[in-house]
Amino acid sequence: MKRIILTFFLLGAHASFGQVLLRDIGVIGLASHDMFTWDRVNEINLENGRLDLSTIFDYEGGKRWKKGGNPKNAENAPVWTITKKLVTFHKEQLKSMSHEEARKLTTSHFHKMIVNSYKRLSGLEFPDFAVNAKVTNTEQAVLRALHDILPGRVKTYRSKLYPIKSFKLTNILMAKFKLNEKELDQPIKYFDGDYDQEYKEIKIPFSKKTINLKEVDGVFIEKFSPYNQADMLEELRTVGQGDLQINEVSFIFHVKELFQKGMCKTDNQWIVTDIECL
Repeated sequence: MKRIILTFFLLGAHASFGQVLLRDIGVIGLASHDMFTWDRVNEINLENGRLDLSTIFDYEGGKRWKKGGNPKNAENAPVWTITKKLVTFHKEQLKSMSHEEARKLTTSHFHKMIVNSYKRLSGLEFPDFAVNAKVTNTEQAVLRALHDILPGRVKTYRSKLYPIKSFKLTNILMAKFKLNEKELDQPIKYFDGDYDQEYKEIKIPFSKKTINLKEVDGVFIEKFSPYNQADMLEELRTVGQGDLQINEVSFIFHVKELFQKGMCKTDNQWIVTDIECL
């Protein structure tokens, strides 16, 4: 459950790119999975740091791509929904092209999703050039700080007879709930300088254990970055109050640097883009 899941809300009152939507959890969450898989034992990143959908197509030698690749892509409804959309898109391309060409096209399709979600996250235009460098633990730490904005609950929009009107995103039983377009487009509560309670008591299946994501993130941030979680959350609280725009946050530049690295096509056959990598 300790996922890098990102969601964003109502940036329209704080920046110029409009509302932040639930779909951004899925898009940016999957993007983070594509760049980071944290090995807690050895304290290393097992991913390649590129936005090439390796989290779907390369996991276990590519044997699980039809099932969404890395199982962590199925640990919450928004990321699972975006993952399934990309798997379905890829299957459609296979009707007229090879797996290799289909993956390139699917990756480019994912990049188009990322551009809009990135804007809603950062309040910045998407980078116009990439950087050939490794992603860093500091960049991962900044993504973890942005967990402030995770919604504890989301709404469903189904038939009037549908029994579930909302659910916890931390509920493992709802992890593979496939969201419809209206559900994906719902706005999310903005930053407030704290984690929603649901993330402070994430239940571990088949045990009596719980995880406090805020505490887990705090340990990571202070061990693997020059930042302090309390200071970062306080700054995000001022964003939520309207005293600071998200694109003015002191650590937001790490998000830009992360996606510049993720988009680098050097030595990566799956990233097909006009963006130059320096």
